[in-house]
Amino acid sequence: MRLRFLLLVALASHAVAAGVPTPREHFGFEPGDDYKLADYSQITSYFEKLSHSSDRIRWVEFGRTSLGKPMYAAFISAPENLARLDEFRDISRRLALGRVSPEEARDLAEKGRAIVWIDSGLHASEVAPSQHAPELAFRLLTDESAEAKEIRRKVILIQIPCINPDGLDMVVDWYRSNVGSPFELAPMPWVYQKYAGHDNNRDWYMLNLPETRNVTRLLFDQWFPQIVYNQHQAPPFPARIFIPPYGEPLNPNILASVMEGINEIGSVIKDRMAREDLPGALSYYGFDAWWDGGLRSVPAFHNMHGILTETAGDRYATPADYRESDFADHFENGIPTREPTVFYERPWHGGRWLLRDAIRYMLTADMAILNLAAERSTDFLYKSYVSATTQIKLGQTAAPFAYAVPEQQWDPTAAREMLLRLQWGGIDVQRLAAPLQVQGRTLPAGTYVLLAAQPFRGYLLDLMESQKYPQLRSSGNGLIKRPYDIAGWTLPFLMGVDVVRVAQSVAMKLEPVRELPPLASHHDHQDSSFFAEMASLLEQNKSIRWNASGRPLVSGEAPAADFDAAPYQLHPPRVGVYSSWVANIDAGWTEWLLDQVHLPHASLHNADIQKPNLLSRLDVIVLPAQSPESILHGWRSGERMGREDGANASPLTQQRPEYAGGIEIAGLANLQQFVRDGGWLVTFDQAGELPIANFPLPVRTLLRPPSGDSVSTTTYYCPGSVLRASFDTRSPLAFGMPADGYVFSSGGQAYESTLLPDYKGDLEVRVVGRYAAADVLASGFLSGEKSVSGKPLLLDVRYGKGHVVLFGFRPQFRGQTFGTFRLVLNAIFLAAVRPGASAN
Repeated sequence: MRLRFLLLVALASHAVAAGVPTPREHFGFEPGDDYKLADYSQITSYFEKLSHSSDRIRWVEFGRTSLGKPMYAAFISAPENLARLDEFRDISRRLALGRVSPEEARDLAEKGRAIVWIDSGLHASEVAPSQHAPELAFRLLTDESAEAKEIRRKVILIQIPCINPDGLDMVVDWYRSNVGSPFELAPMPWVYQKYAGHDNNRDWYMLNLPETRNVTRLLFDQWFPQIVYNQHQAPPFPARIFIPPYGEPLNPNILASVMEGINEIGSVIKDRMAREDLPGALSYYGFDAWWDGGLRSVPAFHNMHGILTETAGDRYATPADYRESDFADHFENGIPTREPTVFYERPWHGGRWLLRDAIRYMLTADMAILNLAAERSTDFLYKSYVSATTQIKLGQTAAPFAYAVPEQQWDPTAAREMLLRLQWGGIDVQRLAAPLQVQGRTLPAGTYVLLAAQPFRGYLLDLMESQKYPQLRSSGNGLIKRPYDIAGWTLPFLMGVDVVRVAQSVAMKLEPVRELPPLASHHDHQDSSFFAEMASLLEQNKSIRWNASGRPLVSGEAPAADFDAAPYQLHPPRVGVYSSWVANIDAGWTEWLLDQVHLPHASLHNADIQKPNLLSRLDVIVLPAQSPESILHGWRSGERMGREDGANASPLTQQRPEYAGGIEIAGLANLQQFVRDGGWLVTFDQAGELPIANFPLPVRTLLRPPSGDSVSTTTYYCPGSVLRASFDTRSPLAFGMPADGYVFSSGGQAYESTLLPDYKGDLEVRVVGRYAAADVLASGFLSGEKSVSGKPLLLDVRYGKGHVVLFGFRPQFRGQTFGTFRLVLNAIFLAAVRPGASAN
């Protein structure tokens, strides 16, 4: 009888598997095979086949990418769960929002199914996650083991086979064009997302990209998964995979229970790695729990268990051989690479590493997470409810109790954009139905209110409060640990929004806000929408001038005398953005900004800069943040390039000749002549060192950012923080800026003029912006403040007939710094002021 039962089970399993195509049958190769990569259409067509051949999967389009490709989610579970998908989504949502009684919450947690999210391919050059996706789906659809059955019974998996479709196709096409050549491992010479490249995993609170908005809607509006697993590659060498616990520091806005849950999940993954004989698992290193903004980070501020793994293999689908004798003795944090330690219990000792190995490690992590979710489905669901109600109670009993955003704003568009992004991220936005007195200020009816008593209080506070990065001292030397990413990101500062912090509990009469209408525009430089209006009017061939204070005047609408007296006659600016073949994300964000205000622009490659007479084609050229050496020389022709794999990153590749080199001396001479003849050169951060050193300009740079993993308290170091600054509002470059405001700096620069006081000639240095004279740091971390206090950070240098505008910071950083966008856009429009009008 027992034998017959087992035979029936085996036959049933075979029948299920027989109707489902294997990955090899579909692709013609096994995912992870050497030198083989599947592109997006191959992967999605496989999932399409799965959805037609199995009742355990539902295949859904949920949005479009920046380049218009469809984005898909696969819902994988038992057929009876998929038939009740809407019911289980509603249970997860109600628990996550804390909208039921404790008794009802326990009942719903018993009835519900744990929701687990696994995404792949966010960073497209990390190819293993997207290549592993078909294997995971096939295994869950066909495996008839007790474990797999229990997973399907108790868990709903939301699998995103590729979260960056545009990038996947770029990378696969590039690799296929190089396989078998000397350029097989050459880095792709453009970013693998229309604008953001690697920064697509830095956009999860700002939500500038269509992809992040699409995913955010699934995560924080519809499904509220209890576990969000975000897969990456490239752990510290020679580790084979990084698994939580994360490194220090811990952001205080993440609930302790959430972080303990993340640590527990990491331990379960590591345990399974050990049992399946997979060495090289490293934890408690580098990837900290401080920063908000990544796909594994933002869920933790929404009471979800955000899991990151970084699996080895950054060489496309090309195998690699490693010798232990070539390993560095220690990781950067001092842990030995060859000996067992608490967070690196079983070192990897080298050998051949294949893409298939990376896939195996990821599948093991997948199954560890899914098995835990199945075993503790009820616990995970109920915990989401407890976390939500904990946050709500904190908001009712501890300051701040709310944030108020008045309708009257310096920049109404930026204020609305901030509220929209918070709303998309799951924050409840309301309005005052009656006036309110708060801290000596009268807030009128219609003022927007963000109560702290809501389920994602930690997320709200993290974006609205100033960050204070803790000074974690390295043992023995007293140096401060550098943060993993940026240290401060306070949205009201970055976006220039007036927010009233409500520090005491006060009764409010509120009404809900479902859609945010546009706030009243000033129709001047203060409003972020102003520049799009200017671009539109110029496109309509309207005659526009700005007067001496920056007020726009349109011919035929303004008094003729006022119009004729206005000094700045605008024309459609001819804009070029330098786009190096050393892929530069900062160039991508620059183009994103120009697209937001509908300003046409050209991407300038090296050959474009090397063509003479640039002024005949362009009014302004923007050099995004990039080292002057990289701008000048790029990838050197024939130069051997290694990868960031560690001490034995042997000579792996060289760049294709057509993408080698930089602007070279000819391009530099053309840029210099362009400015001398009347063009405007706008530079961000370290790119300004190019004209300073080579034109040369009468300017000296004052800062030399430190290197290494830690810094002293006296050395200047700004790892990505919000700083206070002052602006000369008489300068047309600062039209629309407040006298005192904020800038975002990551590295950054300060300047001083080298001109003699009595100099007369075709050179002039005007200080447009300075670091604050005192109390420079507004949010994040800054050491060596005295090095910059009161020093110039934004210069307008007249050089011949033209101008070089030196930004000692990145005014368009990741599309987040609405408060300084206008500085860039003013420069671009002023560059197109024609002779006969003044830009001086």
